Amino acid sequence: MSHQLFLTAGVVVAVIGLLLRRRSEAWGKGLVIAGCLGCMATLLWQIRESLFTPEAGGPDRGQAVVAYFLANEFLRHPPSSPGTVRLLFPPGSVIDEEARGTYAGTFNRVLRPFGEFKTEVLILLVPDKAAKAGNIPLQTFQAAATNAPGCVACVSFAGVPADIARMLSNGPRPAPSMFVFDPWGTTNWVAALRSGLIQTVIVPKPGAVRDAEVSGEPNAVFERLYLMANPATADRIAAQLNHK
Repeated sequence: MSHQLFLTAGVVVAVIGLLLRRRSEAWGKGLVIAGCLGCMATLLWQIRESLFTPEAGGPDRGQAVVAYFLANEFLRHPPSSPGTVRLLFPPGSVIDEEARGTYAGTFNRVLRPFGEFKTEVLILLVPDKAAKAGNIPLQTFQAAATNAPGCVACVSFAGVPADIARMLSNGPRPAPSMFVFDPWGTTNWVAALRSGLIQTVIVPKPGAVRDAEVSGEPNAVFERLYLMANPATADRIAAQLNHK
């Protein structure tokens, strides 16, 4: 829009110059030259922006592979009935809107061929200080994970509270299946995963260094940056985290 305004202004100045040449040759000629130069500068500016402005980057692959693997783990343990998969996120102070969109968007793309499952995004209402430390209150997490009619699974991108096993085993009704990404790399999930109350957990790989721009095939990126735990490997993955 700004290009068009400057281009229009240059044309107007040049036209005024042509009209003034009948009264003042010098002024008219000067305005014509100024208008033409303005038009040329605007066109060059537009060309430069079109050719040399870098394109906006795509989704962060380091984030996308987490959602990709969690979605595939969900499909490996599908519920017996259709319903909603609730995606739980920490506040924006921990995961911003762009990252949240990458996680949720990737998860949705994997589930797209399976129309019987819909997703719902929920941001946990946790104070910023507690959220940044990964301290999600059990009551807050329980309300988000269980108080949803038709919810067949929960996928947490906010880790889980330390006493998650108590919540999942003592709830008023059978808890939905649960898949977890623990960005803090805690071991809060070990007991619940070992007993099968949680199906899958992904944690950052100790010592892994992220490049400024993550690239590569999904499997290679995942193996470089993350660890995945299931009930059979819960203790082994926890031991790696405890020795990081």
